[in-house]
Amino acid sequence: MPFMNHNEVNAVDDIRKTASGLIQWMEDQAAGRCEISESAESNMDCLHLKTEFAQANVAIYYLEYTICELRVVDHRGENVFYLHFELNDIDHAKSLYTEMLESLLKQKLDNDIHVLLCCTCGLTTSFFTMKLNEAASTMDLKIDFEAVPYDKLYETAASKDLILLAPQIGYQLKNAQEILTDKTVMAIPAAIFSSYDVFGLISFARDNVHKDAKEKASGSAERLNQTEKGGSVLLVSVINMERRTQLAYRVYDGHDILMEKQIVKETYAASDILDVIATVLTLDPKIETVGVVSPGSFIDGKLTYEKANIFGLDIRNEIEQRFKKKTVVLNDTDAMALGYSIRERKGEETAFYFLPSGEYAGNIGMSENGMIFGNAGHMGGSQLAGITDIMTFPKNPYALAKTPEGNVILAARYIAGLITFTGCAHVAYYAKMIPDTEALKKELETIIRREYIPEIVKVASIRDYLYDGAMYYIENRKDQ
Repeated sequence: MPFMNHNEVNAVDDIRKTASGLIQWMEDQAAGRCEISESAESNMDCLHLKTEFAQANVAIYYLEYTICELRVVDHRGENVFYLHFELNDIDHAKSLYTEMLESLLKQKLDNDIHVLLCCTCGLTTSFFTMKLNEAASTMDLKIDFEAVPYDKLYETAASKDLILLAPQIGYQLKNAQEILTDKTVMAIPAAIFSSYDVFGLISFARDNVHKDAKEKASGSAERLNQTEKGGSVLLVSVINMERRTQLAYRVYDGHDILMEKQIVKETYAASDILDVIATVLTLDPKIETVGVVSPGSFIDGKLTYEKANIFGLDIRNEIEQRFKKKTVVLNDTDAMALGYSIRERKGEETAFYFLPSGEYAGNIGMSENGMIFGNAGHMGGSQLAGITDIMTFPKNPYALAKTPEGNVILAARYIAGLITFTGCAHVAYYAKMIPDTEALKKELETIIRREYIPEIVKVASIRDYLYDGAMYYIENRKDQ
C-alpha cells in the first residue's frame, strides 16, 4: 500500500492529510497503553507517547520527500530505539512503528541494584546469595543478588550493575575489569566472604556499585540534520559486536565527516540498510557513491549474512537500480585489515583477525599495498566456522567462547592456521574477551614453533579501521 509521494501530490496540505491518517492509526494502536499527545510545526508533525518508564516520539518531516523518524528514550535519557526512513510505504511504516511501540512498552523503571557474585563453580556464592537476598528483603532494600560459576560470568554480566568476584578467583579481577569496561567489577573482601558477612557485603555493594563504572554514552536526541549537505560518499556499516549487530553510517565530503549516526534496534534486516540510504539521499541528494560494509560474504555484489537471515541478497544491484548511485560493497573484516594496514603499517602486509564476543570462529582479512588478498571476504562468518568441524579443541567450542581463557584457545587455533597457510608477517586482532596478548602468544607456542610466530598486536577499537579501509577501497576501486 504505497504512501503518496511528492510526484503524485502537488499540495503540502494533501500530503499532511494523508500523513494524518497514519498518525491516527498509530494513536489507535497506543490507545489505553500510554499517554498520547501531538504537536506540529510548519514542516513537521509529531506524535508523543509516554509511559511511567520511557517516552517515544514519531516525527514526520515534510521535506523534498517525506521522512519519518522513530525514537524511544528510557528514564535515564538513553536512546533504546532509533531509526528513520523515507515514508513511501504505509505497511512498512506500520511495521516499524509496531516495533517501536513494543520497545516503548517493555521499558521498566528499574531503580534496583543488581549484583552478580561469581566463584569457581557457583556453589559457595549461591548459598551466600540466598542469605543476601533474604536480608535485603527484610531490610526493604532495592538490591538483588545472583550467583553464577565463572564460565557464566561474561554472558550474565550485561544486565548487572556490580560484579563481585569471590576470593578464589580474585586472580581474574584484572581480566574482568578490562573486558567489562562499562561495569563496576571488584573482588569480595576475604574477611566478608569467609564469614558470610551478609550485612558487610550489602554495605560493600551499596558503597561501591557505581564507584568505577564509566558513564554510558547516551544516544543523540537531536533532530535529523537538514542543512549539512554537500557529501560525496555515504558509508553504511553493519558491525557484529557484543552479541548483537550495530548499524551505523557516515556521510563524507572528501575525508571530512559531515554526518554520523547509529541506528538503535534489537534486530536488523536488509531493509534497515535501504531505509538509511533512502533517508540520507533525501537529505543530501548530491551524494555520488554509496558504500556498504557488512559481515558475511559478498560474491558479485550479493550478500550472505546468516546471522541476519540474509542469503544471496543482490544488495549492490538493488541499491544502484533504486537510487541510481554508484555502489561499492565490502566485507567488514576486509575493511578492517585494509584500514589497519594503511593507518598503522604504511600499506605493508597485514592479517586481521576479528573475534566478536560470544562467537567461536571469528573472521579474517588480509591486505598489502592497499589491496585485499584473494577472496578473504568470502571466508568470513559461517565459512570460517565450518572449519571448526575439522579442528581439535580441548572442549566444545561453544563453551570455550564464554570465557577469556576459552577465547584464547579459539583464537590461537585460527590464527595458527592463518600463519601456517599464508606466512603473514604481522597479525592484528580485535577480541574484547582476550585482554592479554601474551596469553595468546603462549597458546600459539603450543601449536607452532616460536620462531614462526609473527608480530601479533591487539587493537583497542575497530570502528576507525573499518571506516578508513572502506573509504580507501571506495576511492581506489571505482571499477567495482
